[in-house]
Amino acid sequence: MDTGRQDRFRYSITKDLPRADVLALYRAAGWFGMSDPAPELDAMIANSFAVSAAFDPACRLVGMARALSDGVSDAYILDVVVDPAHRSRGIGREIVKRLADHLASFGVDWIVCVGVPGTEAFYRAAGAATMDGHTAFRFGGGKP
Repeated sequence: MDTGRQDRFRYSITKDLPRADVLALYRAAGWFGMSDPAPELDAMIANSFAVSAAFDPACRLVGMARALSDGVSDAYILDVVVDPAHRSRGIGREIVKRLADHLASFGVDWIVCVGVPGTEAFYRAAGAATMDGHTAFRFGGGKP
């Protein structure tokens, strides 16, 4: 892991993100298709409680994560994504840590996320622990 070069990146808690860069990250993750105009993208960012972002030296967005929260007690971290060209450098871990710290600064003490199988080591490195005795549930349609 190339953590020694992490200082080249600038981190920020901000919703002021270049839409094209956000869309490129979501497309790289497979969350939006290449022809999908993603009209809901602006609302997704605007309606988030907070967004943690990483920018390369050219100020291009290379990673982000969003949090939905009441700003008092509970928060849900989602959409953790890093540009494939910048993965395995500690960027995602730093984004998540900074977002969790930001939430905690408001007194939020129940911060959760649901990771896909195989992401356990990533989230543990970011300071998360599995919630023994809890099961994630999904309401509504869509893919399981």
